Amino acid sequence: MTKAGSSLIIEEDRISESSDAPVSLTAAQSSSDLSLLLVADTQNQKENFEKAMNEHSIGPCRIEWVKGLDDVAQIVKNTHFDAVLLDVDCHGGPLAKHIETINGLLGQTPILIYGEEEDEGAAMEAIRLGAQDYVIKGQITGKALVRAIRYAIERKGAEHHLQTLINYDNLTKLPNRELLLDRLTQAIAQATRQQTLVGLLLLDLDRFKMVNDTLGHAFGDKLLRDVADRVGTCLRDSDTLARLGGDEFIAILTGITGAQDAAKVANKILECLSRPMVIEGHEVFVTASIGISLFPNDGVDKNALITNADVAMYRAKEEGRNHFQFYTYGMNASTVERLTLENDLRRAVERDELVLYYQPQMRLEDDKIVGAEALIRWQHPELGLVPPARFIPIAEESGLIVPIGEWVLEEACAQNKAWIDDGRPPIVMSVNLSSRQFHQENMLRTVTQILEKTGLAADQLVLELTESSLMQNPDDAVVTLCLLNNMGIGISIDDFGTGYSSLGHLKRFPINALKVDRAFIDDITKKPEDDAIVRAILALAHSLHLQAVAEGVETKEQLDFLREAGCDEIQGFYISKPVPKDEFAKEYLKLQKK
Repeated sequence: MTKAGSSLIIEEDRISESSDAPVSLTAAQSSSDLSLLLVADTQNQKENFEKAMNEHSIGPCRIEWVKGLDDVAQIVKNTHFDAVLLDVDCHGGPLAKHIETINGLLGQTPILIYGEEEDEGAAMEAIRLGAQDYVIKGQITGKALVRAIRYAIERKGAEHHLQTLINYDNLTKLPNRELLLDRLTQAIAQATRQQTLVGLLLLDLDRFKMVNDTLGHAFGDKLLRDVADRVGTCLRDSDTLARLGGDEFIAILTGITGAQDAAKVANKILECLSRPMVIEGHEVFVTASIGISLFPNDGVDKNALITNADVAMYRAKEEGRNHFQFYTYGMNASTVERLTLENDLRRAVERDELVLYYQPQMRLEDDKIVGAEALIRWQHPELGLVPPARFIPIAEESGLIVPIGEWVLEEACAQNKAWIDDGRPPIVMSVNLSSRQFHQENMLRTVTQILEKTGLAADQLVLELTESSLMQNPDDAVVTLCLLNNMGIGISIDDFGTGYSSLGHLKRFPINALKVDRAFIDDITKKPEDDAIVRAILALAHSLHLQAVAEGVETKEQLDFLREAGCDEIQGFYISKPVPKDEFAKEYLKLQKK
């Protein structure tokens, strides 16, 4: 059995009580003598130990004697010991103090207590306090000593392993929640004595569940380990980085004097994570949202600090992710409101509180309405009509976006089929797919089943996806898009120009249209750079034989520009705001003669 860092290997799995065979302690290749530290009031026992080892052919053995704890502190600075022999009658303080101090100084080095036979009760108490074994002075033999050393090393190793399991995260090897709470308690006590601050940074990876859903949990685990390594390089040795679980980490910053110190660390972490990671040949971009609370400003106990940092982290996500946010008192009310909305949203589908509005899409060639985009609204029983910007982020964070997205897809397809069956002119229905929904394993089956259930033809459906959702795993996205395209479903890239897809990937995707983001349309007649960007996107779309659709058109000047520039279709408030189904049919769809 070997002990990490030990200078010897103890051969022989067992020693029989009646065996007289010599016990061999063979030096490891990179080490020399067995090295023991004797802590006692006198060095009389040193000769007894050395004699016992030599008489039983133990081999080279070095025993260093020290009188008290001060001497222990000095000698262990430059010398390694395989075990400590501590006299139960050693003066200079209680036995518990000796054991605590030695454990603190020598870490994983086992402690053996020795004393007279009548001291056995005290020795057992010492084991309870942290020693590993004991030997009786009158019965010291080389064999007994070796047995005790082996047992002590094994027990110390088992204790260390158990403590590792209890206090450290198995994946990242960082302190876990239990050890974090202990370290935070110590940091608060130290800051109270020194009149300094403690900074608590709660870090949550943005859209990490998407990584697990698309690339697998094994890939996600490797990403978490890399994140832990990177964040660790941004902290001092005196700070603590812990993993709370999932994709959440906490950093404890000790000895800081102001909020600016915590802000510097948070910025450093975000900058470090912004560099791409390469895992299993995939280049992955990671962002994080960080919430910061300070002791004593934002709480005087550990639970309050963690809770408030968590509140601040969610505010950082709400404000766009990939940045940090300090806790403020008013955030608690916002958090309660968010939790209430999330709970209400979980019941919104079953209570028929969700409704679809439809925004017409006009073809510029003949100014005809050729399509509609289905947009979700929430008719809350108490709050009235809740805008998407308020509840969609909550749906995405909570995972509710998947069942809600499926409801939208089925409702929109059913409505389009109902209009057609009612004699309305056929149009194409555009439905947005969230990134999480697109990367679901059963996404293709879900779309197929909805088309079969509603009876809508595949060529009367367009699925809108953002660049960023496609670029999370472009190879898999190509396969999925090809299957959808083969079914006859149209594919449109929404908010084009705001993502990071390359032209190389773009030409691989079997898509039908590019939708120019409204951010470029707003000042299209005022800013030359927006003029140039829109014209470039239109030219790119046409060179790839794609339709170009402009969204967010609100003025006649914008319409005239887009018509002159060769845009194919538009939608926006200039034509119509999103309206309920009955108003859409009345205003934009005319009955055909049957």
